[in-house]
Amino acid sequence: MTTPSSEPRYFPGRTALVALVLAIVGAGLGFGGFISGVDAALDGRFSDASIVIFYVGTGLLVAAVVLAILGLLRTGAKVLSTIALAVALIPIAGLIVAALGARH
Repeated sequence: MTTPSSEPRYFPGRTALVALVLAIVGAGLGFGGFISGVDAALDGRFSDASIVIFYVGTGLLVAAVVLAILGLLRTGAKVLSTIALAVALIPIAGLIVAALGARH
């Protein structure tokens, strides 16, 4: 009869997987808040909820970038960490391009 191991199972890509999920959710919230905020501004009304949603999404993206970098440095799941970093940085780059395009 075999006894189960008392060691906890550890998935080396856990940090990268959490970063990927945070990046996907943060991108959705960030773009949703951005689009609803622009829609509210064009209609002439002010929406606090869209600003909060946008900032929550942006915060999740920043957390995803930090976790993806930690995953690159500390875990063996380099590919998953790189994918999570790319997914988190693309929306941030899009927001920077949109902000710079609005200046002209």
